[in-house]
Amino acid sequence: MDLITINIAGKESISLVCSQCGCAREINVSNLPDIGKVYKVKCKCIHPFSVAFDKRKDKRKRTKLIGTYFFEHSMTDSIIDVVDLSRGGIAFIRTDNNTLKIGDRLIIRFNLDNLEQDTIECVITIRNILGNRVCGQFLDMRGGMNRMLGFYML
Repeated sequence: MDLITINIAGKESISLVCSQCGCAREINVSNLPDIGKVYKVKCKCIHPFSVAFDKRKDKRKRTKLIGTYFFEHSMTDSIIDVVDLSRGGIAFIRTDNNTLKIGDRLIIRFNLDNLEQDTIECVITIRNILGNRVCGQFLDMRGGMNRMLGFYML
């Protein structure tokens, strides 16, 4: 079954188009209750597909990068696997047992897997923790890192 992810940030309605017959259906998305939930849809041509709605402002890119993090006032770092990036934030899997909580500020450092192997060092605030997966919002991108990350996201 096909899975379609649609970004609905700032939109009142969207058109769902069947990949088999091209039939379009207008959907009001202004007050969807379950963002992140996958909806099963069946077109009038009987073709089934799944739709997930995303309200993120920035596009996310899946990654497999190794990096480190440490608390702002500590020099002891811990290894992380950076699993996705956007212009506004980061998600990583941590390999340590440090106590982290929402609102903590961390310094993150990792190299992009582009030709230049650009180093990104930034301050984040933790927005979400799901087991060992930590999601954070960029607060301070040092030097030209915001530009580097922008090119990487293209």
